[in-house]
Amino acid sequence: MHLSRKLFHASGLVIVAIWSLTSCSRELVAWILTGITAVSATVDFARHRSPALQAFFKRSLSAILDEKDMRGFNGTTLYFAGCALAVWLTAAPAAMAGIVALALGDSMAAILGSSIRSPRWGRISVVGSGACFVAAALGARVWFGWPPALAAGATAMLLEAFSGSKLDNLTMPVGTALVLQLWL
Repeated sequence: MHLSRKLFHASGLVIVAIWSLTSCSRELVAWILTGITAVSATVDFARHRSPALQAFFKRSLSAILDEKDMRGFNGTTLYFAGCALAVWLTAAPAAMAGIVALALGDSMAAILGSSIRSPRWGRISVVGSGACFVAAALGARVWFGWPPALAAGATAMLLEAFSGSKLDNLTMPVGTALVLQLWL
């Protein structure tokens, strides 16, 4: 686990901060995130067709890319796709909380889960799952009461644990936002 990768992952909070501070419409945020996803996917396709571009990516972005990012879509493409889908499918508070669940929950799961020895369940540690739950629940609590925030934490934790290594970037914000949408 690269710490710089998880710090980059947590930088997704910038999306929520800018959205909150500028009062952009949900549709504008959705279109911006969709555009970023399209650019990232295009770059992914190009680097898979060009060994020179693939080597450049590996050399210059090794601090934030894992070896698994060298195959298929990289985690960044799925990250922005998940954020875009959450915004398209749910109201602003639910989408923001879903994005925070991914940015903080997934980052804390990786950082604490790899730093503190604990039993494992599935592919992740109990400490990592607990950290994901707490971070996602506290993030959702900004917009929702405790029952929905706890449901968001549980949803994010389960999706992080069982979605697979890169796929959680797509499933966590969408799944968490959809669960929270039920309380709106």
